[in-house]
Amino acid sequence: MFIYWYEKRDFVYNKIMGIKSWTDYFLDMAKTCSSRSNCLRAQVGAIIVGQDKKIKATGYNGTPSGVESCYERGECYRIKNNIPSGTCYETCRSIHAEQNAIIQAGQDRCMGATMYIYGHNFICILCKRFIVQAGIVDVYLKKDDNSEIVHVSVADIKKELEEQTALV
Repeated sequence: MFIYWYEKRDFVYNKIMGIKSWTDYFLDMAKTCSSRSNCLRAQVGAIIVGQDKKIKATGYNGTPSGVESCYERGECYRIKNNIPSGTCYETCRSIHAEQNAIIQAGQDRCMGATMYIYGHNFICILCKRFIVQAGIVDVYLKKDDNSEIVHVSVADIKKELEEQTALV
């Protein structure tokens, strides 16, 4: 009973004081991460947060270290050739924000964590595999400041991946 009262009290306190929810707080941080992107097509940021609400790693979409970016080149091959988003990943010079964050954290720091992504409202098939393999349990996405927050459970991602591989 004490836990329920405590959670309810915090909810009321947060509403009165205008304190952000953890989800909004971490999505705002993911938005800040997206500002480091050197991709001409999309600016995406990701943040991995442990169950203790401590940040494990951040990432943004961009070229690997030491590789010339589309920004530096002055053009994006994918834009120039009208390649639809979510297809032909091998033509992209960048690493996705989700992948970058997982690489930075390492699997041991991702296990049981939550990922917050700003700049997209979907997760590509490659990043879904990375997220599952890293041991992340929940993902929250927000496309932009005017969009709703989308929650994706990794259990649902696993089911989706299982269904896709059953077709092959």
